[in-house]
Amino acid sequence: MRFLALGLVASTLAALPVLLWFDLLQGPQSLFTAARLVLRPSTVDLLDVQIFPSGSPHDGFHRWMKNAGLVLTEADNGHTMQALRDKLLLRIIAFGYDVLPHSVREEYAKDLAEVTGVELSAERVLTQVETLLKEVLHKEHGSSMTATANTISMPTDEVGDSAPSASAAGAANGGPNYFGFIPQFKGRVRIGSPPLTWESPCWRHASAELIKAAKGWELQVHVSGPKHLFCSDAYGFFTASSLHAGVLPGPIGGTKRYAISSDNLTESEVWDVESLGVRVFFFPAGVLGTVRQILETALLFVPLSRKSVPPQAAQRNVDFLKRYVGIDMKERHDDGSLVLQEDDIQSGDFFGILRLDGLDPMLAWGMGSHTGHTTVALWEDGQLYIAESTTNSSYWPTNGIQRTPYRQWIQQARAAGFAVVHAPLSPKYREIFNEKKANAFFHAHEGLQYGYHALFTGWIDTQRHNYPCLPPYDLPQEQKQCLTWELLEVLVPFVTRFIPQLEKPFLPAWNLHVTGSATGELSATQLYRLASEKGMDVSSIPAVVEQDGAQYPSVYNNGTRALDIAMVCDVLVCSVWKAAGLFEGVDNQVSCVEQTNSDVYNLEILAAPQARKAACAEKDPHNALCQLMGSYELELPTLGTRPVYRHMQESCPSEPPLYKRPDNC
Repeated sequence: MRFLALGLVASTLAALPVLLWFDLLQGPQSLFTAARLVLRPSTVDLLDVQIFPSGSPHDGFHRWMKNAGLVLTEADNGHTMQALRDKLLLRIIAFGYDVLPHSVREEYAKDLAEVTGVELSAERVLTQVETLLKEVLHKEHGSSMTATANTISMPTDEVGDSAPSASAAGAANGGPNYFGFIPQFKGRVRIGSPPLTWESPCWRHASAELIKAAKGWELQVHVSGPKHLFCSDAYGFFTASSLHAGVLPGPIGGTKRYAISSDNLTESEVWDVESLGVRVFFFPAGVLGTVRQILETALLFVPLSRKSVPPQAAQRNVDFLKRYVGIDMKERHDDGSLVLQEDDIQSGDFFGILRLDGLDPMLAWGMGSHTGHTTVALWEDGQLYIAESTTNSSYWPTNGIQRTPYRQWIQQARAAGFAVVHAPLSPKYREIFNEKKANAFFHAHEGLQYGYHALFTGWIDTQRHNYPCLPPYDLPQEQKQCLTWELLEVLVPFVTRFIPQLEKPFLPAWNLHVTGSATGELSATQLYRLASEKGMDVSSIPAVVEQDGAQYPSVYNNGTRALDIAMVCDVLVCSVWKAAGLFEGVDNQVSCVEQTNSDVYNLEILAAPQARKAACAEKDPHNALCQLMGSYELELPTLGTRPVYRHMQESCPSEPPLYKRPDNC
């Protein structure tokens, strides 16, 4: 599960259309008069400015990356996904640095000082839309108006005294609004259906209608009943093949028309527009607020491009875990000593890991886990190894399914800035564990690439109840800001036009779930159409239960290409346990690919030791487990609390903050 950071990339790219195709609602001329204090007319109509005006989307994306010195090189071959992840996150930080006003950037000076891998202060040639966006942000910030609502109250009984603050959610939550750029889904607009209607922070009445046009379709967005004199709503109007964005400012209502062209669309893309409609998303923080939220979120991930975790980024991640997941990690002293010797560890024992690098905390938020990575101990020929599925990166030297001698692994983990706890097998399962079969399973798959194809299979079990919302969590449902299937539904086909590598975590699994074969080459929109023809709700595609043994196009470290299973970190741990006989009591009717980090360590297969070593108890008196390393405390409070049962954890919700689930999901 360690590359769910690609979810950050996809969600960030969801916000970029609002920033890179920026326009204002073009109604009566008086609307522009009202908006003139916010933006000059020259910056108003950018809707039809392309992000990359020449060449293919893929080539344009690489030119944009190259502009910051972040192209994928020959040295990146063989581990393209993690190189893309790390470099794209750096490019997003550089984007925020380039377009935000200097005074805003200064607020993040300590964080930006920890960024390596890109020269932020270097002169970069901005794209046309970046140049225009920079102008807009400087105007908005200079006018001392908030991001969501540029507030000058109208002294009438009909209009409220003040607009809601762009940072309301962040302020209410006591800190930065991480992932606040994820938009709220308002609904679908389809041909022949009644208009979609809603109320917004700026307008009492908003509606959208889709009609057929000569060369495609026309989306008509109408607003009326202003709540404030100066207040701007930011929207995204998305299909699988087009992204349009608009900022709808008060106080004069009107109608904005968006042309959605059918030129060059495939048959399934036309079907997508006419059957699944235009998806309407609302960006609560407006333009300046959204850019700030993108930067604040990206700063969580600074350690991904560093060998260790720098202190400012660590503090951000600790803050994120406390406010978003309810995990309060206290600082602890790590003197670098070896707390557990080899003979304290047996085959099948579990190691739970958290690195404060943005990625692991994000995984914890999404899954309801206290870890972001998991490994398993295996003895063979008198040597203790730590076996895992991971990738090589700035802080880890080896790719794929691997094992590392224990003491070497401890050195690498400490240098990387891991927090690690050891959880032994319970006595019952210790007796069952077949070490020989476990090692045989490992050797059969050693060197296999990390299981990108199964990234979301264990996490997404339901159509609606695995996508996390942002705090505060006690808001009414209509006010909540959540990741949704509808956002993935449009972003996967659109973003992969720019970055084809991002198909890997999505399309092979979706092909398997819809067609029965991961080697199918149907596009996202083709899969949506086929699923609908089969009577499936398209939102159920990621949630289809997958069985162990599903074959994906795979690559080994030696270059061998073959069909093989896909294993992320916790799937490998579970699969080793399965090979060792730990699920024979339920006739092996357990699908390891359907598990998450917490699913694995919550099983009664593990148990906290009845008595910890004195060194463990002395260092961490309140931890039930032995913590081997880490500058912050790591505890697994739900360890060993769930029984093993047939088809376990195939349809479980995972919604913060409580992550409640039925006993038999």
